[in-house]
Amino acid sequence: MIFPTNILLLLIYIFLAITLALLFVLTIESLIKGHDISTGKKAFNALAKTIQKYNPNTKTFYDLGCARGSLSLRLKKKFPHLEVYAIDNSAIRIFFAKLKNVFLRRGINFQKQDIFCTDLRNADFVFTYLWYDIMPILEEKLQKELKKGAVIITNTSHLQSWKLEEKIITCPKPSKTPDFETLFVYIKK
Repeated sequence: MIFPTNILLLLIYIFLAITLALLFVLTIESLIKGHDISTGKKAFNALAKTIQKYNPNTKTFYDLGCARGSLSLRLKKKFPHLEVYAIDNSAIRIFFAKLKNVFLRRGINFQKQDIFCTDLRNADFVFTYLWYDIMPILEEKLQKELKKGAVIITNTSHLQSWKLEEKIITCPKPSKTPDFETLFVYIKK
């Protein structure tokens, strides 16, 4: 059966209205809950090289504060063998991440959860792109839970009390944030 033009147009308008409403809510939530900035292409490429360098046979990767899942989706495409766990405290961001995951068929485990309630004992790699003020609390959690040899990579903000293994500058231009898109690599001792 063919839909009459008026009904088809109405369905398109409803779909667009729902999409715009969700995007509006996502924008407002990002302003309230924190940044929703994706890791750039250069930083992603440096991350992929870092995985190859430190542990190419890694099994589990945790993206803490994954937002809408862009990094996790790209990573799973590049490393299909990885078991990727992507965690964010926003139901809306996780909804969009899961939606993209379904369409792209990547098989990522997206979870709406507080990162401080996430069990990291099985993590081989942990990636974060979070606010500076969260890092001291996260450092304690990582120290308590991660197994020896786990690799931690932070974007822009860094761990204060951990020994830095490597600093990878991916955006050499001066910016308002001196370490913008700089990756900091640590290994749990």
